[in-house]
Amino acid sequence: MITRKKINKKSPTNYSWFDINQLTDNDLKQLRQFLHFTPALIEYLSDIHERPHYDYDAATNSSLVVYDLPVWPKDKQKHFTTQPVILLVQGTTVFTFHSDDTNYALENFSQKELNQITDAYDFVVNFLLHAASYFNSALTTLNIERNNLDARLNESIKNRDLLQLAKIEKSFVYLSSSLQTNLIMLESLSHHKEHFTLSSQSREKLDDVFIELRQANRMVNISSEVTEKISMTSNNILNNNLNDIMNFMTVWSLILTIPTIITGFYGMNVALPFMHQKLSWLLISFIMLILMGLLLWFFKKRKMF
Repeated sequence: MITRKKINKKSPTNYSWFDINQLTDNDLKQLRQFLHFTPALIEYLSDIHERPHYDYDAATNSSLVVYDLPVWPKDKQKHFTTQPVILLVQGTTVFTFHSDDTNYALENFSQKELNQITDAYDFVVNFLLHAASYFNSALTTLNIERNNLDARLNESIKNRDLLQLAKIEKSFVYLSSSLQTNLIMLESLSHHKEHFTLSSQSREKLDDVFIELRQANRMVNISSEVTEKISMTSNNILNNNLNDIMNFMTVWSLILTIPTIITGFYGMNVALPFMHQKLSWLLISFIMLILMGLLLWFFKKRKMF
């Protein structure tokens, strides 16, 4: 749906902002007919998996900025993912294309921030600065969840906690990948000064976006390493506990094999020692206990039990 948004009426360039949420075929038809979007541009805008980058189209004098945003976990998707928001500048008009999952960033773009914007290019930079904070919010959410899991794992290691830890690791992978590609896009954007014209104030804000994303990228990498270490340590402890259990089961299964073998022999209908004595079962039981004790002593001496 295409919606014309309210902007700063005192802006010297009198720019316009059109927001397109969940791009439909009808929206594409309007963009082609009334705004004369080229097929190549339409293809970019229709790709929901477009990676962050900056592109300039000389034919339409359009600047295209693709920027990833974190998507919070939902019922079907249990870990953080990322989706692109596309910002297109044509002259004094800016278009934002996004899905419902990233609509929160546009909804939280306050009127106070809009009132400080002077033109369409300044709009893009201000939005990028506004959106950069969501990576830190996602990182904080993941760190709190990981610390809570770590406290539980210190008491008792359960498979469900390890699975939850794996989901946190996946979330860090998505965030790290998007942060790195966002930084590459910003590098490209800063090198196209002739097409993406910014005032000195907007240029300073773009530097602030660099700082925010680089800091978030470092923190995500550090948090990812910590989570990976916790996961490896927990898995090692769980595997060690399993080995101890298997050791215990193996040793006792071997020890209990002795009575099985001896009673198996005496269950046969053949002549065997002690079978005609009155207390033969006591003697046989005593021999079994001695053999079991010797085997147990052997395993303990070899530190197998």
